Amino acid sequence: MTTLNDFRRLLIATLIVGFLLVIVGGIVRVEGAGMGCGDDWPICNGEVVPTFHYLTMLEYSHRVIAGIVMLLTAMVAYAGWRLRAAGRWIIALPLLALALVVAQALLGAVTVFVELEPEIVTAHLGMAQGYLALLVVLTLLAYRERTYGDMRIRAGSFGAYGLAAAAGVFVLMLTGAYTATSAAAWACPEWPGCRGNYVPTGTTVVDIHLIHRWAALLALVAVITALVQARRVRPDDPAILGLMGGAAAVMIAQIFIGAMNIWFELASWVSVTHLGAATILWTTLVAAVTLDAMRPTTEADRGKQALHPGQRPARAVLGDYANTMKPGVLVLLLLTTLAAMLVAAAGLPPLRIVFWTLIGGMLSAGGAGAINHYLDRDIDRIMSRTRNRPLPGGRIPPVEVAIFGVVLSIMAVMVLVAFVNVLAALLALAGNLFYVFVYTIWLKRRTPQNIVIGGAAGSMPPMVGWAAATGTLGLSPLLMFGLIFLWTPPHFWALALFKRTDYAAAGVPMLPAVRGEAETRRQILIYTVLTVATSLLLYATGGMGTVYLIAAIAIGAVFMVRSLNLYRFPTDDAARRLFLYSMQYLGIIFVAMVIDRVLGL
Repeated sequence: MTTLNDFRRLLIATLIVGFLLVIVGGIVRVEGAGMGCGDDWPICNGEVVPTFHYLTMLEYSHRVIAGIVMLLTAMVAYAGWRLRAAGRWIIALPLLALALVVAQALLGAVTVFVELEPEIVTAHLGMAQGYLALLVVLTLLAYRERTYGDMRIRAGSFGAYGLAAAAGVFVLMLTGAYTATSAAAWACPEWPGCRGNYVPTGTTVVDIHLIHRWAALLALVAVITALVQARRVRPDDPAILGLMGGAAAVMIAQIFIGAMNIWFELASWVSVTHLGAATILWTTLVAAVTLDAMRPTTEADRGKQALHPGQRPARAVLGDYANTMKPGVLVLLLLTTLAAMLVAAAGLPPLRIVFWTLIGGMLSAGGAGAINHYLDRDIDRIMSRTRNRPLPGGRIPPVEVAIFGVVLSIMAVMVLVAFVNVLAALLALAGNLFYVFVYTIWLKRRTPQNIVIGGAAGSMPPMVGWAAATGTLGLSPLLMFGLIFLWTPPHFWALALFKRTDYAAAGVPMLPAVRGEAETRRQILIYTVLTVATSLLLYATGGMGTVYLIAAIAIGAVFMVRSLNLYRFPTDDAARRLFLYSMQYLGIIFVAMVIDRVLGL
């Protein structure tokens, strides 16, 4: 007997395989495998199971997956008929999906017969996206506890704006498909301009390409506008806010991926990523609009909307997102990155490299910080110094912050690969992943050594800067890494001493709570001595000169005196003074490196 849960699981499986079909279809196109089976259909090169050849098997795999999608959709239609008592929608929509997938298969055959005419390929993609959208609507309906017979898009509601955004993205996908399958794909070797043109004026391949770029800009405006409207009229609906926040993030990333298509000369992996992101964006918008249409508008809803005519100023919202990137930490990280670049180049590297390295570093560190905000939102709510952060304060939906962090992290890698070099990108990615997975998820709540081991993440920026400037690594950047790695424990343990009740209440095993305050002060003194000793190694190995040595001895002596003072006189004030000085120490010593190497003083 078919149950509603069976129907739901079947829909999820169909949706996943349908998405896979679109992606494999994209791979077939970019690899030039569209005619891999010749002009035969549904068989392949005269065979039911063709002889192995890369292009042939790509096209054959696409057809096999299409067959599986058709079978699954038929099963959905049958299950819907068995559950017809739930309402007409559970019969009508699966039958419409089956009709679409059959038409899609026939259009695929036409595509082969006409040898991949751009217009037919574009229609083929458009129908596939329409099929996926219908599955999304059907799935959301199936997971609702009741049937909504009054589903509609209301004028002035979020749904009207969301529908406009979805329409804009659909047009964007169609123009993109036509551009990619025609000679227009290669018409523009640069971005954002195209051979000196920015506005289409005719129907040449350059104009076709520019039309797609303008469609992207208009879609971006539509998506951002819909997000603003969602925050205004649906402030109490985390599902819609989360979906629209994700859609906006993907839309921004999608434009950047489109630019990468040009920079990497239509590399296959970029083109497939472009299609995948577009499909995710499209289905996300469809889901948001559907959820809005399924929600009845009551007098209470109208009252809530009237009470929130702008909910929060845009400046406040942007400020909260910026705070999730941990701007205070960012300043120190970018300072050490820039200093390492200047030292490595013994002067100023090309401004283009400096600019994009700092942008990439900001995105990477900011993305990791945002993900950290998302993962630690439960303990942030407990600690006094963090309970006013955007997530514990309830000012931003958690899912939006998670998406924001992931998108920033992905964009960081793209920026560094595209504009700097692969080594710098890999080092930044390693720092990002280490901070999220090793420190935040694995170590922070398990061991008092969380800060010691986790400090490796914050030690990466000098290596990123050095690699950006030189394309290589050496002993000096490794010593800079070691300097920050050893500096991190006394810096954070000093904070943990005068905020010990916070960490204890949150259940975070910082050293003072686990080993006691006396042991913490002893460890701070040991690590401070190791930090200062490592700073002197930069001179001993020939990486730095006399000016640096004098500065390192002077500020290192102050660092050790303050650590010794904390060890001998254990007060919160001494811990606070050491914490504040430790930040000054790190900034001053990297500035000293720059003065020594760049100015030659």
